[in-house]
Amino acid sequence: MLLSAAAGLSIHNKERISALLSGNVDWKYLINLALLHDIAPLVSHSFAANGFNDRVPAPYIQRLDAAYHQTIYKNVILSDELSGVLSAFNRHGIPVISLKGTTLAEMLYDNPALRTTSDMDILVKPGDLPRARSLLVELGYRQTESQPQQSHPFHGAPFYRQAALPVFIELHWDLEDEKLISAPVQEIWSRAQTLRLQGGDTLILSPEDTLLFAVVQLCKSFDQLKVLSDIAGLLRKYDTLDWPYILGSARRWGIAAGVYYSLKLAADLLEAPVPLSALRELKPRAWRRMLIRFLTDRNLFISRIKWDKLRTETLVLVRGLMMRNARQAVLVLKKYRGPGKRGGRLRTVLWIFLVFVAMLGLRIARAVSFGAVDPVENKLQGK
Repeated sequence: MLLSAAAGLSIHNKERISALLSGNVDWKYLINLALLHDIAPLVSHSFAANGFNDRVPAPYIQRLDAAYHQTIYKNVILSDELSGVLSAFNRHGIPVISLKGTTLAEMLYDNPALRTTSDMDILVKPGDLPRARSLLVELGYRQTESQPQQSHPFHGAPFYRQAALPVFIELHWDLEDEKLISAPVQEIWSRAQTLRLQGGDTLILSPEDTLLFAVVQLCKSFDQLKVLSDIAGLLRKYDTLDWPYILGSARRWGIAAGVYYSLKLAADLLEAPVPLSALRELKPRAWRRMLIRFLTDRNLFISRIKWDKLRTETLVLVRGLMMRNARQAVLVLKKYRGPGKRGGRLRTVLWIFLVFVAMLGLRIARAVSFGAVDPVENKLQGK
């Protein structure tokens, strides 16, 4: 699955996949894992484009093909819908940046079928919010029930419209909660670039800001191979990234630890071309590295099927450790644990202790089962 999580395969990785296919593959587990990580279209494309389909049992090829074609269908509808929205915003003189979604599929993969997306996300300037909301209503959208402002203080409740399928659009005025991430929105606007689409041109984040925003998304879930594949694809496509800007922005935004671990994961799991100098410069302090290394078990990152509850709890702690300071870490935990509960602090401390104990138990269980050498680790290293 990891070797297939790219739009194009090197000759070496094609040979590695071929060798793995000669072994005993648990196809049900592989396909379910690819579906849960939202990279089934990428796996389908890798198998079909490299002549591996005849080595996969027919029922599983059918499931992969279905995921691929469903993604095409949905993304074409979303792209058409987004083009209409962007055209209307342009006619009314409202600047807008397209975030993630189908524009990212065009930007990184050159194929709308290779990246799943669930909705449309657009960024407008805070002063344009009233006009933007009114325009979406004129276009036939209705805002869903409002959500607590403290949950998503950088975008409101999604807007909804019934097209060929239900479509949702989120209207952003910032990239993330400013209490957690200090993203300089004005600078981001000044660096935005134009992407030429079939339905017309649209503004998108610069490649460097796209990378930083993807890190923000990854650290919120930190188990999503789809986002990690975006990061790896961006690093492969843009070999002239402005690394001084990326490294400086990682610190200014307060996401230096997140950038470090996202780049490290992209290099370790997906063989992305990450400059070693960037990892050296962003390397967190020893105590933070020790705690995150203990919690970010690689098998736990890859698998969303087993240990699902522990994975979720652990990733919340990891995100807290990614924060710049203790106040932000506490805010992350409050959002997850729920503010204002009686005995909240004591309950949270006990919860942190239990997560660490559970992770320790998981590591001991794996050590007993597999011995000192982890066979999954060996496969990832190509041994």
